[in-house]
Amino acid sequence: MSDCLEGDLIRPLGLVTLHFGYAEANVNFLLEMLRDSGVRIDVSPIAPLGKRLAEFNEAVARLTCAGTAQVVELLEEAQELIEQRNSLVHASVLAKGRVIPNDPKKAEFHVSPEALADLAERILHWKERLDVAVQRTLLPALRASATNGT
Repeated sequence: MSDCLEGDLIRPLGLVTLHFGYAEANVNFLLEMLRDSGVRIDVSPIAPLGKRLAEFNEAVARLTCAGTAQVVELLEEAQELIEQRNSLVHASVLAKGRVIPNDPKKAEFHVSPEALADLAERILHWKERLDVAVQRTLLPALRASATNGT
């Protein structure tokens, strides 16, 4: 049975999709937490992820409390992950990892199951680091600032 999984692109591509879904849900959760803490962020939860992250970044960059630099850095880090995901989901992924972009201006490339699994793992790890930075550093700093009247 395990021999039939060798070279399988579907399962790791599914993990990429699943983990990006978790990341998007978590971004929405964090945006709502920041709004509840008084941070003005005007973006729809169904806006493209890149748009939500740009608004998130802009709002956090205006803050002067602890944790902002780390959150901004993590939000910027997401761009590469989104570009990699988009290059896969806006393309035809064929046998043996051949990827043909739907945009004729973009070059064909190849992807391996291991590269897909790595991308899935990186987005999951990114989501967790963002969650920790916001909930354990930024939000407590915002609350302390509000309490101190600054």
